[in-house]
Order: sequence, then C-alpha cells, then structure tokens
Amino acid sequence: MPTTTDARVRVVLVNYRSVQDVASRLASDALRDADVVVVDNASDPEQVRALCDSHGATAVLLPENRGFAAGVNAGWAEVKDRSPLPVLLLNPDAELSREALDRLLAALPGRDGVGPLLLEGPDRPQVGVGGGPLSATSVGTYFLFVSHLLPAWKGIFLTRAQARRGGPVAWVCMAALLLAPDALERFGPLPEDEVVYAEDIAWGTAATRRGARFVVVPSAVVAHLHGSSGASSEWAGALERLLRRRLGRTQGTLAVLAIRLGLTLRALLGRDTRQ
Repeated sequence: MPTTTDARVRVVLVNYRSVQDVASRLASDALRDADVVVVDNASDPEQVRALCDSHGATAVLLPENRGFAAGVNAGWAEVKDRSPLPVLLLNPDAELSREALDRLLAALPGRDGVGPLLLEGPDRPQVGVGGGPLSATSVGTYFLFVSHLLPAWKGIFLTRAQARRGGPVAWVCMAALLLAPDALERFGPLPEDEVVYAEDIAWGTAATRRGARFVVVPSAVVAHLHGSSGASSEWAGALERLLRRRLGRTQGTLAVLAIRLGLTLRALLGRDTRQ
C-alpha cells in the first residue's frame, strides 16, 4: 500500500467473519494505490493484523462485535492524517475493479457521494443500490409497486430497472460508497442504532436533508454476490425501527403497514420479495 501522500483514495473495510474476502480486496488491483483501514469486529483479529501488516494497511481490532456502522466510525477515527482524499466505504465481499473505481472517482467532483451498480448475479442489479427519501410516501411507492408501474417515481429503494439507469438518489448502499473527502465531517458519523442494516438509508437520507448530493453511477459495475439480504426479517425489522424513529407514530405506522402489505402481496404472487 502507498503512503497517504501517494494514495488516490482512502478505504475503510469492516470485517466480520469475511477474512478471505478481506484478503482478496487487499490484494486487488483496485486498491493498489489506496490508503486502507481494516476494522475487525472481534472475529478474525490475528488474521486481519497479519493481512494488514503484509499489505501496508492499518488494522483496527475491536474487542467486541460493534456492528458495521460502529466499525466504520472506529476506522475513520483511527485516520490521523485527514489529507483531502476521497473516502471509500467498501464491504469485503464487494468485488470492486479498478475500472469501476476509476469511474466512481471521475463522477465524484461536485457531489458528496457516488455509488456503483451493484450486481447480486449475472446482469441482476441488487435491490438496495440506493433510493429515495425516507418518508411514508416513498415506502408506499416502492413496496406497493407504484415505482414498478411508474418508473419516474422513486421509492425508498430503486427498482432494478431504475438502478440500471442510475442518477440522483437520497442515499447510496454502503457496500461500495465513495464519499467526498470531508463528507463524514460535514454530515457526521454513521448512526449506530443497529448492529447491521439500514445505516446507509439512515445516514444518507439525513445528509440529503442537509443538502448532500448522491448519485448512482450505472457504468461502474461491482459484483456483490452476497448482498441480497433485503428480504430478511432482520433487514425489514431494522428498516421498520428506523421509520418509527424518524417519522413518528402516525407516519411511521403507515410506512410499516405499507412494507408488510407489500411483502405479503409479493409472497402471495410468488414474487421475489426483494423486487
């Protein structure tokens, strides 16, 4: 790994039982000239330390599993040299190529964050690449199929067709999110309400309300084969709790009902609950 003065991007990787993926990312051409911090959430500390030593990365070894958001915050706090490098939040299982990173870097000027088109399978965009504002309306727009029927309307999640087109969004998936150098300073650390899930929606939509500009760049394609967690009860639960916290009792309840009705309709229709 280069010194900070030679690097073109700073990377924060959070590991939890994914040390082989961490090894692949550190060895990848994409991160050849990156300043990398790897945070271990109390799962593989000795292996993470050894990998970081062999690749010139910084290891942050947490004594307990504090979750993704807390891991990112701990990694960012460890960065002493705050030279103006873009900051890439990257999941170990997001197979970022150098070409995709080049395209993200080219798209970043004038924006606060940019994300790629994440694929969970061959030519199959991941639902959760990004999405619209946090509101009962946006939740209903996605979960009650409005954005599928009217593609110009963006719900809380982009549909797969919308993800392929890319463009401005209210939040971007943190599996691969390239941020402006000062974004985490201006918009604050990631919220640590959940151990996993929904932190990208929580942070991104809060930043957007304060004027942040985020974009999905469909020409930057990244394989994220293990990223299809959007149908899990844990993910849905985290999203529901976020909606109740942010929207209040009435709007939050309406949004949660829209989620549950939408997922029930998909199950009855035999559709993938993530579509």
